[in-house]
Amino acid sequence: MLSLFSFVFPKEGIKIGNSLILKFPDIQSLFTVEESEYADISEILAQHQTEITENIEDIIEDTIKELNDSIHILPDSLKAEITLDSLILNDSLKTSTPEKQPGTIRQHLEYPENNRSVLYPFFNHLKNLKTSNELIRILHYGDSQIEGDRITSYIRNELQKKFGGTGIGMFTPVIIKGTNLSMDLKLSGSWERYTIQNIKNENISHKRLGALMSFGRFTPLTSFDNTMYYGEINLRKSNITYQRTRKFKQCRVFYGFNEGPFIAELKYKDQTLDAEMIPVSRQLNTISWDIDGALDEITVSFKGEDSPDIYGIALDDHSGVAVDNIPLRGSSGIDFTKTDLAFLRSMYQKINTKLIILQFGVNLVPYITDDYSYYEKQFYKQLKTLKSLRPDICIIVIGVSDMSQKKNDKYVSYPNIKKIREAQKNAAFKADCAFWDMYEAMGGENSMPAWVNTNPALARTDFTHFTWKGSVVISKMFYEALMNDYNFYIKESKP
Repeated sequence: MLSLFSFVFPKEGIKIGNSLILKFPDIQSLFTVEESEYADISEILAQHQTEITENIEDIIEDTIKELNDSIHILPDSLKAEITLDSLILNDSLKTSTPEKQPGTIRQHLEYPENNRSVLYPFFNHLKNLKTSNELIRILHYGDSQIEGDRITSYIRNELQKKFGGTGIGMFTPVIIKGTNLSMDLKLSGSWERYTIQNIKNENISHKRLGALMSFGRFTPLTSFDNTMYYGEINLRKSNITYQRTRKFKQCRVFYGFNEGPFIAELKYKDQTLDAEMIPVSRQLNTISWDIDGALDEITVSFKGEDSPDIYGIALDDHSGVAVDNIPLRGSSGIDFTKTDLAFLRSMYQKINTKLIILQFGVNLVPYITDDYSYYEKQFYKQLKTLKSLRPDICIIVIGVSDMSQKKNDKYVSYPNIKKIREAQKNAAFKADCAFWDMYEAMGGENSMPAWVNTNPALARTDFTHFTWKGSVVISKMFYEALMNDYNFYIKESKP
């Protein structure tokens, strides 16, 4: 019966609805046992035993929630093929752990024509921080792979330990639902979040999204009914973040374009520390407060008939390095040029942006096509545009990670990952940007199942996203590669 059904059932499956395909396995596959050949990541496990087996002092739980990414770049004709198979976790993976080799860089940064000088302006700012006493900013844009401050938080902590700085950086007042910051955030009032999708849907009359590619408001877009609105943002230091994250010396609110005045207030518990009447504004402005680093909680509150567009709240030191986690769920990194670039330039200037890290790709993977030259061209346009906004901005592109699909009873890498990776690398090199190959750093083809099946797991059973421990491992690899080239720069720059 099974053989007969297998023979008559269409090999391409039966389409159900717009995106679901029902398949019946080939009879030969029912009686053929194929052994999964996952990548050997024993070297990675050996070199990162501390991060894998020991509890990080201040981070004790995974912060990523159930994710449902979408893609807005491809035509409707390119749909992901979804089967009715459920995920099966292969617990049989065994890996050996050879002796650790200290100081080994598994995956180096790559440069156009091996020209490391594309990062020298940023390295120069790092080198001079002790004497310049400035606060420089790194913007880490990415897709859902970096939500919950994963990857960013480790890079931030290590850079701040080495070069100075504290705090979690800059964030939007209304964060993506189901995610969190490296700080407990609670909103009160009628807050709304506005993103690139609002521009695409033409339900906002401008394209000013700013550095975080979104803004928040505590009143409706058109609020001229003499109603007084309130909005509060309560921030508490989290017990599951790095110690440096919990210390900050200034709070800044980046806002603009309010048609009426409003009151901005800084409170500690029930005590008002400062309150200001903010006048009508038609440009980007900043409210700044110095903060006692011993405070474990602050509340920023607003009151007025019309809300400004609030582009970001920053909890930083006065000097050192600030690193911002900017997840853009569903994005492939091609929307920057669809925003107000003059406004984006002014915000980059105000926050002193020196380095941009772009980490995208997983949203492209399920949409398999033969040619990704269209994406290479669009991504290159983004890189060239971002670099043109300030003369000393450097960019590092982090390539797509491995990602698995279920094929019969095993998980294998999507066949298009290398093509997407090459499109990203080509675009980066054409735009004089550095590139870091996360796919190869993980172990290359079929490495994701190996990350999923370690104990403790380094990736989730969606075979796409890292666990918290996995994000620490991969970010440590990236940080070591970055510092390796920084140290090379220091040696070269000595007289």
